[in-house]
Amino acid sequence: MMDIVAFGISGILALVVSIISIILLVLTIVFGIIRAIKKKFKKTFIILLIVTILLGIVDFFTINNLIKSINEININNDDSINIRQEDGKIILSDNPIEQLLMSDDRKVEIICEYMMNKIETKDYENIKSIFSNDMINNVINLDEGINKLIDISNENISDFKSQLNGSETHWDNGQHRKTYRFNCDITTTNNTKYSIGFEYDYENPFNNETLGVNRMVILDENKSILVLVDNETINKGY
Repeated sequence: MMDIVAFGISGILALVVSIISIILLVLTIVFGIIRAIKKKFKKTFIILLIVTILLGIVDFFTINNLIKSINEININNDDSINIRQEDGKIILSDNPIEQLLMSDDRKVEIICEYMMNKIETKDYENIKSIFSNDMINNVINLDEGINKLIDISNENISDFKSQLNGSETHWDNGQHRKTYRFNCDITTTNNTKYSIGFEYDYENPFNNETLGVNRMVILDENKSILVLVDNETINKGY
């Protein structure tokens, strides 16, 4: 994972180079106009043009390197991933800048891996913790869903992947609620395939009791519903 200090330095460098490039571009245009009208400052214009082009090339590679650095910001995909709730939001990393720069696809990938780690423990309470408190308190057939996840885990999960299907965003008085809809597609060692659809509250400052999974549907390889647990009476807090 990229060191945050190195990332900060790269960002500042890219900003400084971009500002200088813009200033030189403006000066080049100004002296170019003067050169065209009054036939003066020919050498100055040529020097500015050359320097602007060279610095533009440097700027291109600096920004390209910064983008590459952003893509390298990552969380190790292992059992140490520890998602928690804080101030009405799911925390995926102890580094707030790292989480801020994550794409929605990456966030869902981390959440899916975290939940798969829980499911693979085959432990009821561990699996239960992926669901929101609101769902735990209001959904009658949640036990059925958890037990089906245990059954799938007992088949031994050999592979899984996440797929973001969409998101919902709500703003109110400067506060932000965000929900993700995604699949975790699972393959077991006997090559049985399952697709588990989730609706997941990632951020809800209006009611942090909804953070976590609020809807889950488990489909077999023929897309037939095996289990559906849905918090239809969810209190979003607004």
